[in-house]
Amino acid sequence: MESLKVLLITILSFLACIVLGFVLSKTKKFSYLSDRDNRFGAIDGIRGYLALSVLYHHYVVTYYWKLNQVWQRPPENFFQNLGKVGVAIFFMITGFLFFSRIISQDRTINWFSLYKSRIFRIYPLYLFSLCVISLFVFLASNFEVNVSAIDLLKEYVKWIFFIGGTINDISDTKTIIAGVDWTLKYEWLFYLMLPVIFCFNRFVGKLGLAFLGLIAVYTYINPIRVGNVSSEYLIYFAIGSVAYPLSLYINANSKYNHVLVSTVSLLLVAILLTYPNTLDSFHVFLMAILFILVASGNSIFGILSLRASVLLGEISYSIYLLHGVVLYFIFTYWSPTEISNLTLSEYALFLPIVSLVVVAVSTITFLIIERPAIKAGKNFTFKNLKGRFLLRKVV
Repeated sequence: MESLKVLLITILSFLACIVLGFVLSKTKKFSYLSDRDNRFGAIDGIRGYLALSVLYHHYVVTYYWKLNQVWQRPPENFFQNLGKVGVAIFFMITGFLFFSRIISQDRTINWFSLYKSRIFRIYPLYLFSLCVISLFVFLASNFEVNVSAIDLLKEYVKWIFFIGGTINDISDTKTIIAGVDWTLKYEWLFYLMLPVIFCFNRFVGKLGLAFLGLIAVYTYINPIRVGNVSSEYLIYFAIGSVAYPLSLYINANSKYNHVLVSTVSLLLVAILLTYPNTLDSFHVFLMAILFILVASGNSIFGILSLRASVLLGEISYSIYLLHGVVLYFIFTYWSPTEISNLTLSEYALFLPIVSLVVVAVSTITFLIIERPAIKAGKNFTFKNLKGRFLLRKVV
């Protein structure tokens, strides 16, 4: 009964975010969404739900953290899978989108523009989150520096390169952001591999791509670890890459936005979220099927094509990166109630409100940080930078 209550509250939280997303999508600030081409259909619509899934995963992790003083896997398979499946499909989306850019034989790749866009897309909000983390860290240490200046600098350098760790000897540093920064180093690892994939595709062809795919499968089965980086996550980028040509073939030969396919997709979602052996080979296989169906245009009964879904997808990076900060502020810094005195279902009653707060905060950070940074990235050139520097020097 307890689990059923929590499940229903989680569904209610998703619905609350959809309602808020619909309201926000009608505002002038997001009017451009209706004018934009439907780039990748259901993929644009699923990203927001993936980010919210990671939020709900960490919401429950926070509950057990407050009970046991240990940040670890929640005992419920449903909430464990919300987070793990959400991140895995995010990696698949990255593989899909960037493989689609480099596989085209009729154009050259502007590598400077590609990496420039990634820097302006990822770092501005990440640096903002690092500033917020630093604020909580120094509040916790009464604004006293507990390490040497050199060590403090080293700690920040590690964060700049997505290695993370403690700041100013505060053990909760990574918990402030719910530890989500770890995925960004894998995103960048894949970005750095793109020239290799491009060369294999251009000079070796399909056999070369198949060889890279086999490497991804092998290193998933037999992970190679270098420092805090593991090869087991490359399989998700590979699945996303394979999904791109498959989606083109499927769209050309079939209609996948169909009631039957939507039913299968919804069934897959249910299985993926209740499956006991998270991220084993069968779990990954089911995820691959679901992602290929979504990438091929299946919107799961139209849910992923809703205007609200597209908006939530638009702000999904902010939801993903900042939800930990919101959770930390509410339940650690502010702490309106003693969580250890609550059952999980009682604690879950706060979830719809927390979800709405996260979406509201993410909307603001998207509008004042993410979107301006994306525009700046499109206009940035070294020539412009040099021109501005010379102008200031003359003035």
